[in-house]
Amino acid sequence: MRHHARRWLALVCFLALAACAVPHHRDGARIEKTAAREAEVTKVFDRYREVRNTAIELLDAKPLSTVETGPVLAIDTGSFEVSQRLATKQAADTSAVEVTQVLTPRFSAYPLWFFAVVRERDAGVNRVQIFERGSSVDPWLLSASPETLARTKLPDIRQRSGAPVTVKPQDGAGMSMSAQDAAAAYAKVLADPQAPEARRIASDSFIKQMRSTAATNGSLRGVKFSQTWAADDVRYALRTTDGGALAFVTLLRSDTYDVEDGLTITWPEGTPQQAFLASGIAGSGKLNYYHQVLLYLPGGGGKPRALGQYGGVVSADASTTASP
Repeated sequence: MRHHARRWLALVCFLALAACAVPHHRDGARIEKTAAREAEVTKVFDRYREVRNTAIELLDAKPLSTVETGPVLAIDTGSFEVSQRLATKQAADTSAVEVTQVLTPRFSAYPLWFFAVVRERDAGVNRVQIFERGSSVDPWLLSASPETLARTKLPDIRQRSGAPVTVKPQDGAGMSMSAQDAAAAYAKVLADPQAPEARRIASDSFIKQMRSTAATNGSLRGVKFSQTWAADDVRYALRTTDGGALAFVTLLRSDTYDVEDGLTITWPEGTPQQAFLASGIAGSGKLNYYHQVLLYLPGGGGKPRALGQYGGVVSADASTTASP
């Protein structure tokens, strides 16, 4: 799970862009960007600090619901819950924000969304983000924020009349499969290395990392471990200049532990798992995660592969837990 300062840095970016690069209607259906005055940007940053300070003071994720939505909010709410249970304090971030790219597609109807890349030099990573607005009276909310290494090069996005071209989730034209089919295939490969879809999906670093984690959990003595993966509907995808697509894929992962009678499994102090299941599991238990994957589908017959991801524990269930 990423550091809280990074997460809040992403929210600064969101708020600043909400003032600096906001699409608006023109001539009935045309959406274009408009610039904000410096005074407006200052107000945005003031609002950002107010929201963050409120969340820190309360040690409560509720204020985040005014600037985030969907899986991002679920992941960050989980992170705040970890802080609450472990009684750890979070600090406001005053680092400078460097937005390296903003792309605003044109839409004929709401919801609207735009794409932004935020560089975090100290951490050596980039945040590839989506901000969505449900209606003209709704705020812009951060809805996707996978992380890539700073050295990872994103594919170039195709432009038409000065605006990036979007791709419908079921449109597989020019690619080995559609973004939605790729999301489903990717989830099946994560769940089962021997799945037939494995021939069509690249064995990238995220898949290898998740398999290593599953193998470690599966090696626990006296524990039957199982893992499931499911893909949500794809909502955001952009056409790349090679005829492929860059898609934001949300995956739900569930890790289930069935423990033999008389045994208890626990996690190291201070880990998110230990925060959610502080007494450990004696019986059966489940940890649920969200992962937002930035999936690149090359043009032609290339295999889809992940360029980055962002995720964390969002909930836990235990039918029987050990006594404290």
